[in-house]
Amino acid sequence: MLRTLILRLVHHLIAFVELIVGFLKFFPQYNILSSKKCLPAKVQADAKQLRKLPQHIGLIVVENDISYKDLANIVVWSVTMGISYISIYDVNGEIKRNNMQLQKEIEDSRREMSFDKENTANEIWIYCHGLYTEQRAIGCGGKKAWVHLLSAEDGQQSLSLVARCLCKQVSTQQTLAKDISSDLVDKLLHDIYSFPDPDLCIKFGSCDSLLGYLPWHIRLTEILFVPSHRGLSYPAFFSTMTLYSKSEQRFGK
Repeated sequence: MLRTLILRLVHHLIAFVELIVGFLKFFPQYNILSSKKCLPAKVQADAKQLRKLPQHIGLIVVENDISYKDLANIVVWSVTMGISYISIYDVNGEIKRNNMQLQKEIEDSRREMSFDKENTANEIWIYCHGLYTEQRAIGCGGKKAWVHLLSAEDGQQSLSLVARCLCKQVSTQQTLAKDISSDLVDKLLHDIYSFPDPDLCIKFGSCDSLLGYLPWHIRLTEILFVPSHRGLSYPAFFSTMTLYSKSEQRFGK
C-alpha cells in the first residue's frame, strides 16, 4: 500500500515537472532558467545549423510598453547571425523618437556578449529621420549592418512621395500615364528606402494586426507571431528563426 502511494506520488511529481517544462517551452520568454548572456561563437554556430537566413528581418512591435534593452538584444543576435538588414516598426514612432536610447542599449548588449578578435562585431548603422548614425563596432570592425526605424508615417509618406513623383513625371512628359504600372511604383518605393523587402517579419504583441507596416513590401514575407518582445530569451529567438528556416515559401504557387 505504501509502495503504491509513493509510486503514484512520484508519477504525479514527474507529470507536474513535465507540465512546467512544456509551459516554458511554449512561452520561452518567461523561462527564467534561460541564460540572458550568449557568446558570439554560439550564435554564429547556431546560424550555421539553419537551412536559410533572412537578408532582412522586420520587427513589428504592437505593444504599449517598449523594452529597448530587449530590442537591442534581438538586433545584436540578428546581426551576429549574419542578417544585414533589420527594420523595427511601431505605429506611433516612439522607437524613432528614442533612437539614442536604442543605440546605447545596442552598445551595452554587444559589450555583454564579449566580442573578441576572433568574433568581431559588425558595424551597425541606425537609419532614422533621414540620417545615418554610426554605431561603432566593438573590436576591429567588420561587415556593416543596417537598422531602419519605422513608423506609420513612413508608409503614408512613401506612397505620397511616389504619387507626387509620378505626377511630376507625367506633367513634364518624362513618363506617359499609360506607362504607370505596379512594377514602376515598386521600383520608386525601393528607391526611397534603399533596402530589400523583408524575408521575415516577427510581430510582437496580442493585437492581430501589423498596424500599417509597409504593406507594399510584405507581399512575399513570412510572418511569425511571438507574444511579447519583453524578456525574450535567446533560445526563444533561435526557436523562431528555426521555424522560419523550416518554412516553405511557395510564392503563390
